[in-house]
Amino acid sequence: MSNITTTMPTMKEIEQWIFRKMQEEFARAMKQVLEALDQQILEQRDRERYRVKDERETSVNTVFGNVRFKRRLYCDRRSGKHVYLLDQLLQFEGRGKVSPHLEETAIAFASQGPSYRDSAKRLEQLLGYNVLSHQAIREKLIERAEQPMSEVKRRPARVLFVEVDGLYTKLQRSKKRGMENAIAVVHEGWEKSGKRVRLKNKQHYLHTSGGNFWEGFGDFLVERYEIDENTWLVVNGDGAGWIGECTSYFHQCLYMLDRFHVARDLKRFVGHLPKVWETVRRSLAKQDAAALIAALESVAEQEIAEENRKDWKQYKSYLKRREKHLDDYRKTLQVKGIDTSGMRPMGSAESQMRIFAKRTKRGGYSWSERGVRAMLWTMMRIKEAGMVVRTVEGHASMQATSQQPINMRQLLKNVTQPVKGCIAGMIRMLQGPKQSSTTGMALKALRG
Repeated sequence: MSNITTTMPTMKEIEQWIFRKMQEEFARAMKQVLEALDQQILEQRDRERYRVKDERETSVNTVFGNVRFKRRLYCDRRSGKHVYLLDQLLQFEGRGKVSPHLEETAIAFASQGPSYRDSAKRLEQLLGYNVLSHQAIREKLIERAEQPMSEVKRRPARVLFVEVDGLYTKLQRSKKRGMENAIAVVHEGWEKSGKRVRLKNKQHYLHTSGGNFWEGFGDFLVERYEIDENTWLVVNGDGAGWIGECTSYFHQCLYMLDRFHVARDLKRFVGHLPKVWETVRRSLAKQDAAALIAALESVAEQEIAEENRKDWKQYKSYLKRREKHLDDYRKTLQVKGIDTSGMRPMGSAESQMRIFAKRTKRGGYSWSERGVRAMLWTMMRIKEAGMVVRTVEGHASMQATSQQPINMRQLLKNVTQPVKGCIAGMIRMLQGPKQSSTTGMALKALRG
């Protein structure tokens, strides 16, 4: 290597240079595709309704950089409004200046955390240019989250499983120090995914109205499921009073105390007694309420730490009153003639809440009420659909044009130009005046 005098670019520099060239080629191809589509709309539009008024240039930031293109502005004789038919066809608000894919990427980064600023920095590092400020990402996340979801097809349901919990978040610039976000995760059971087990058709509900949680949740269920008098709800919660009210709102409802919270509380009292704790742990795992209460009754008061004895009496009495909420719910369903094969013990409420808490509580963040709700909505929608669904107002699709389908493969074939400048397999730079540049000399050196 001591004989090589040419300055070699690093692997990072080569990768960056090629990536920039790909961005430039993408921008050119994107411009040609968009303008070709606009031309096709011009030829196929309803000429009696839409009159061309002007052709205007716009630009949009994409994951491959800024793309500038021209599109036609039409006058809608029927409504008297001016519209960009290309925007309607593509379900894209052309004045937004940010492509939907880039916007979704920024929102996904923000939902993963740890902050909006970090999301903006990661986006800039990935794409190589300053795309969106942290404040712009926040505004787009809130705007997208507050858009109404499209209607979903209602599903039949014999048994629905509900994990309910509250998530406390601190508030900023508010008279209240914080707020409790009541959240419910609904699913239809469990299914295997490879070696793992996942919740089937998981749905999320965030209570935002001023009324009762269960009334709002009931409306949520009616929108998504075909519920009747034969539908059963199995609700799992941490014992909070507002969660236990579920049995008074739904006729066929079983309320289960969350095993994670019960185990956590009991470990504080009997964790230092190995035999008792092992019995307690196994009883909770089997959902055997009778065995659990018997194990607790066998503990003498002297075996409990003196500072915990008062709380121990109260908690043991509480569990005895709630014994039916610790028993296996499948026993009741079997008596009602419901097949319980494949049903598993409840108890994922805490794990579900950890996901939301990690984003909203990590780092000691404080939120506005609007901001924290938008973040929770965004996370829920991403988990359900894998992306943030956006409803585009005024979407006309192909209604403004003829119903002739667009062949994207043919469109790309028509606008893509053949590669020029490569002779005998050589790189263009090695045949032109730039062959003596630093990059050209470095490429030549690679021949050995």
